[in-house]
Amino acid sequence: MSSTAFGEHLKREREMRGVSLEEISAATRINTRYLAALESETWSDLPGGVFNRGFIRSVGRYLGLDEDNLVAEYELHTKGSQAPHVAALAPMGANRKPWVAIAVIAALIAAALAGGWFLFAHYRQQIEALFQKRHADSLVSEKNPVKYSDAVVANSAEGDPATNRGPQAGANGATNGTGIAVDPRASDPAPALDLKMVAGKPADVKVIADGQTVFDGHIEAGEAKAFSARESFEVSSSEASALLLELDGQTVPPMGRPGQAGSVTLTRNDSKFPGGGPH
Repeated sequence: MSSTAFGEHLKREREMRGVSLEEISAATRINTRYLAALESETWSDLPGGVFNRGFIRSVGRYLGLDEDNLVAEYELHTKGSQAPHVAALAPMGANRKPWVAIAVIAALIAAALAGGWFLFAHYRQQIEALFQKRHADSLVSEKNPVKYSDAVVANSAEGDPATNRGPQAGANGATNGTGIAVDPRASDPAPALDLKMVAGKPADVKVIADGQTVFDGHIEAGEAKAFSARESFEVSSSEASALLLELDGQTVPPMGRPGQAGSVTLTRNDSKFPGGGPH
């Protein structure tokens, strides 16, 4: 038997049925290069081993030949004549799947990174805005304290009838518009008392200046407020140790024990301002 009998036999059977290599390739998904190598017995172009036998069985099945006889004929003609080969490319279409999987994985990774960056940027802006707001509120409290104007002194000196009503006017509820009653007998009014308050921790605080409530609310840690009065302050807090008080620059002792409510009344007797009122 000649060395080309197997290939010629396979080609003859195909041509007798009027089938092209492309038709077999489309039906079996075997590359036409391998089909042509089988018919020409160019074994170096084939992957070898079980791959070659699998190709032959597929071709024989498509042509309606006896697969076992066709494989046996192949084994007889190639015995001892083939060198082992590394498996070649997979059938047509199989090489596309790895690229599809890689593309899907890359898209998922890109989506995860984009989502993580969006969340990070979103919450970072909220956190920065919160800190900036707290800082701005603190600056406003420092720069714009609640102050009672010393204009009352000028009003009393000019003899404003609406304000210079003496102590009786204060008893009847008449004031000078700032919540402070004016005594026209005071020819040389004493300087106002200045109270500075800084919160070391959150607390509910109430401040009364000369009998008028000037602050009644909640104060956060780090907040600072300032007030002025003519004669006295009354300060109360839900947390005695929450406030640091300074009267005319002098530190006031704590109002009570930590964890308890406290209150204190401050007058000129508690101030070291020279020339203060009578002690």
